Amino acid sequence: MNLWHGLFLLGSAFLAGIVNAVAGGGSLLIYPLLLSLGIAPIGANATTTITVWPGALTSAYGYRKHIRKLPNKYYWLLIPCVAGGLLGAIILKDTPGHTFQFIVPWFIVFAVVLTTLQTRIHHWLYTKRNIQTEKRHWKLLIGLIAIGLFVVATYGGYFGAGFGIIMLSLLGLTELSDIKQMNGLKNLAGVSINLVASVYFIIYHLVDWKELPLLLVGSILGGLVGSVYGIKLPNTVIRSLVIATGAVVAIVLFIKL
Repeated sequence: MNLWHGLFLLGSAFLAGIVNAVAGGGSLLIYPLLLSLGIAPIGANATTTITVWPGALTSAYGYRKHIRKLPNKYYWLLIPCVAGGLLGAIILKDTPGHTFQFIVPWFIVFAVVLTTLQTRIHHWLYTKRNIQTEKRHWKLLIGLIAIGLFVVATYGGYFGAGFGIIMLSLLGLTELSDIKQMNGLKNLAGVSINLVASVYFIIYHLVDWKELPLLLVGSILGGLVGSVYGIKLPNTVIRSLVIATGAVVAIVLFIKL
């Protein structure tokens, strides 16, 4: 690895860490980078999962005060998240490389669409919260929410880009009224999903260790900078960067099919 190669890895992971802290979707910057370095699609995805995990941990830590205020029953929702994350990782391991290479562009398109609709989803979330506060008839059984989270977590363990947006929408259907508590629980669930998937990927030797150290350093530094200064950056700029990058990556991958 030469100096420029290392700086490119470090800088890309740093940018991804900032993007994850501010808007989410940083994995769309890391995954194509690893592909361009000649890493196989499944290995690139597994390495990306471990790379972005510190950012999820940093985000959860940032919401620690709100997480502590969560009613105890909501911590049970982490169980389907862990189970789904593990199932997604298992499915990824057993997916033939050429099949995964065919599926990934569609997942990226899905993630780009979610990122594009993120503000509308959040607007719906706030509107629904106000309606629920007044009428109290939007409650869903915790078991149905758990099933939904299990499905989302399975996607998160398998590929992952954009799953946090879906998860936040699901949590909006619970009795929680504080958006910060929902965000905190969403980040905690993200940590659980990424952690169990990362451990599984490490056990089954799916990770590219040669590139990982610099990627982790960049991701951690980017997450810290993003959590401190990200609030000063226009979300539209960050989101536009994620959307543009994801669209380009999807087009390139479709061409290569």
